[in-house]
Amino acid sequence: MIIERFYTPGLAQVAYGVADPASGRAAIIDPRRDVDDYLAWAASNGYEIVAILETHVHADFVSGSRELAEATGATVYAGRLGGTEFPHVPLDDGDIVRVGALRMRAFWTPGHTPEHVSYLLLDPASDTPVVMFSGDILFAGEIGRPDLLGEEKLGGLVDQLYQTVTERLAALPDEAVVYPGHGAGSPCGKRIGDAAQTTIGQEKRFNYAFQAKSKEAFVRAVMEGMPQPPAYYPTMKRVNKVGPALLRDLPRGGSLSPDELAALQAGGGLVIDARDAAEFAAAHVPGSVSVGLGSNFAIWAGWLAPYERQVALVLPDDGRYDEALRELRRIGVDAVAGFLGGGIEAWLASGRPIGSLGEISVEELARWIGQNSDGLRVIDVRDAAEWAAGHVAGAANVAAGSIVRGDANLELNGKTAAVICGTGYRSAVAASVLQQRGMERIATVPGGMSAWVEAGLPTA
Repeated sequence: MIIERFYTPGLAQVAYGVADPASGRAAIIDPRRDVDDYLAWAASNGYEIVAILETHVHADFVSGSRELAEATGATVYAGRLGGTEFPHVPLDDGDIVRVGALRMRAFWTPGHTPEHVSYLLLDPASDTPVVMFSGDILFAGEIGRPDLLGEEKLGGLVDQLYQTVTERLAALPDEAVVYPGHGAGSPCGKRIGDAAQTTIGQEKRFNYAFQAKSKEAFVRAVMEGMPQPPAYYPTMKRVNKVGPALLRDLPRGGSLSPDELAALQAGGGLVIDARDAAEFAAAHVPGSVSVGLGSNFAIWAGWLAPYERQVALVLPDDGRYDEALRELRRIGVDAVAGFLGGGIEAWLASGRPIGSLGEISVEELARWIGQNSDGLRVIDVRDAAEWAAGHVAGAANVAAGSIVRGDANLELNGKTAAVICGTGYRSAVAASVLQQRGMERIATVPGGMSAWVEAGLPTA
């Protein structure tokens, strides 16, 4: 038996390859949309991918099951309750998927979603589960969140999650090795650990979800401090249920002139500036939004949820278009018209107007607070739990996600807003969105609370 882990940074998503070397047959569990890594792994080892296993209808990334099935001819397997609409074999609790001599048993584990199925790799001699591919129901130190289907489904999912933890997971052998579907940084759990694997016994001993003395205590522990889910999640659920378009069928886009970019913007298109926050602050296309290319790019581009609009990019380098396009397609942003050829320098050379965004160092912010606090409002755009752990005295906590979604009602009343987060990334996103909506007296705090603490400045 061979198990290969495929980690996707940014989304903190994990797919798995499972192979029986004797037969040369392999399965892929929860593939992402761009499937080249799985095909390369199989080819380099002489494996034939014969099965693709889905744990649930994903909310945080576009599934690659349809893409991989098209490339390999493999059969897709998914829980019957998910209502998957593209070709697949529906599974019920206890059904067996064979991969050569390996046997994978579908193990219904609802609570994150109603259809969630984990997969138990069985010992060939005893039928004892030796490995669990837990998808989004169990992570290192964390449990799957039950709130992604909306308030009306929350009560039923919490009930199912409690039963899954206390009855189904608790009954598994302590020695069973658990391979979770996400690592640290994924919004699919509150505090997912960074361990690549864990065991059922480890989680029974240390995972807070197994420690609750009652259902009420369980619900409190699970829901306390739950961050907002990114705005694009409902769209991903719909896309993955129906089946995403194949990548070969999508337009690639390309280099755009300043005139073409301006026309796209005038027609309602969204310009995402993928340079770093400091470059955006110095000069940017007016009306564009700052989402720096890197590990956080896909999730925060998803927060913008631009699915009904054409998207164009301003890049740190034209050569990074493929990288940005791949990240956007992983979250289903397929209407990408292209990128500003030559970057912001081309826009400047065209003589068009330029936008800028103020920046305030932590030392300047501290002095400003002491000298002119009546004219300043500090907006901390981290999650509530981060804010509670330590913040600038007097800062209002308004999560960046709420600002991006338009849920936050910010009235500055002539004051200047200093927008701060953990490192400066989320504050740039939030401030650029506020600026796009017409707010003028806005500045970001480079380095965020990390720089504030490093400077020895006091926190509340």
